[in-house]
Amino acid sequence: MKPAFWLTFIPIVLLAQSEPTVYQLSGMILSATTGEPIPYVSIRVGKTRRGSISNADGFYSLPVIRGDTLIFSALGYKRARFAVSAYLNSYAGDTTQGLIYAVHYLVEDTIELPTVRINSIRTPEELRTALLNIPLETQTQSARDNVSPELIAYFMQNLPADPQERIKIAQQRYRDLYYERTLRPTYPVLDPIAVYRLVRYLSEKAQVKREKIYDYWRDD
Repeated sequence: MKPAFWLTFIPIVLLAQSEPTVYQLSGMILSATTGEPIPYVSIRVGKTRRGSISNADGFYSLPVIRGDTLIFSALGYKRARFAVSAYLNSYAGDTTQGLIYAVHYLVEDTIELPTVRINSIRTPEELRTALLNIPLETQTQSARDNVSPELIAYFMQNLPADPQERIKIAQQRYRDLYYERTLRPTYPVLDPIAVYRLVRYLSEKAQVKREKIYDYWRDD
């Protein structure tokens, strides 16, 4: 009886000691320069629609799995990545309960802007004259610089994605799908119920005209 008992007991012990598949990751996001918390950092799970945002004290908490990679982005800081699998492999705490903790440091990012010269303009006529005196080549060159592929690619990589904007886009998409499925106007010719009501109405009108019934109003 003892060997059978141990054979049934070993899988139960191994199951109890196995790590969970979903972890609740809680952490703080701090500045690498000052060590102060960074509020309202956008946290996105790469290649998924999951994410979160840190509170005013730089704290966040969200469920993750081993294969997730978190992307931290905030205005004025360089974008940072956090691989959950690599962090779990070197994690010194207890992971059997599914609760893990981390502290992240973001490096400040500086953007150098060109020198801007400000001229005083006192009247609308002076403003109109100044605009007309701008060379056409200067205007087109400024437009080309503002929409250059390098500049657009830089902002796409470094500007944080706004979680509220993503929520608005998702809500609008759900409203569009709901409208397409339930509230979209139908064509009466293709609607069998509408065709039945039309035939019934025409037959009743023909009967009234044929039998000269003028008190045909009903409550139904």
